[in-house]
Amino acid sequence: MKITWNRRHFLQACLGGVATLPFVRVARALPDGRPACKLSPEQTEGPYYLDRALLRQDITEGRSGLPLALHFEILDSRTCRPLSGTALEIWHCDAQGLYSGFTAMSAGGPGMGPPPPGPPPGGMGPPPGSPPGGMPPGPPPGMGGPGRGAPPRSVATDELTFLRGVQIADERGRVDFHTIWPGYYAGRTNHIHLKLHVGGQMQDGHYRGGQVVHTGQLFFPESASLAAMADARYGRHGLERITLDQDNVYATQRGSTSVATLSADQGVQVALLTLAVDPSGHTREGRD
Repeated sequence: MKITWNRRHFLQACLGGVATLPFVRVARALPDGRPACKLSPEQTEGPYYLDRALLRQDITEGRSGLPLALHFEILDSRTCRPLSGTALEIWHCDAQGLYSGFTAMSAGGPGMGPPPPGPPPGGMGPPPGSPPGGMPPGPPPGMGGPGRGAPPRSVATDELTFLRGVQIADERGRVDFHTIWPGYYAGRTNHIHLKLHVGGQMQDGHYRGGQVVHTGQLFFPESASLAAMADARYGRHGLERITLDQDNVYATQRGSTSVATLSADQGVQVALLTLAVDPSGHTREGRD
């Protein structure tokens, strides 16, 4: 018998009946009693970043998928205090693995069908002997790694902006987004990219100027992603999804510390992640 997944089934599979979780600050104390937060690890930016930084909370732009609320708490790793006024920018693919700005080249893009054999867009493919859909150990080829400077980016093919946006942290260091559960594409499991900026300003609905103090990714528990991918809107033909543990970025760039905590709020899936960053350890960026 074919099972039809709806939002209720999805939440039950992800949460196992767990009630809504409060948004709690993750803090630690040093031996002398001073507060300290463990610095959040960085992960690669990837080839699909676009310098558009639209100020908005709802980034769906009508893309179909399971509703997802993202809640972030941004802390100063030196004090564990909220970093208000910082700008958190996120971007991710849609249910079919497409990124706005790159719909003509993303795996499975319009008119492309299943991804062709050979290297995926923006990088080299895995060498012989790599796990199915996986990549060799270390940072993705040609993409650099944390602290190695900006990796080369793919050239945009369109002016679309779906599933991209930026929000400014409030006095609690809180940032919220409304989006959909991301799909997957060749060589990557379900994930969301993020970049934290300080010292910039809003101009004409965009965040401009300032410095980048953190570049990372958000991951989901494997059981939750499997439940989400059972929804018909995420059906892919000819493209195998790799698991969380097979994902090169997750496996080699401390992805286990960037897995969101899941809960539910009025029937909507909620992903919570605390980011502890050092705002003084920034990298300059030009955003004219």
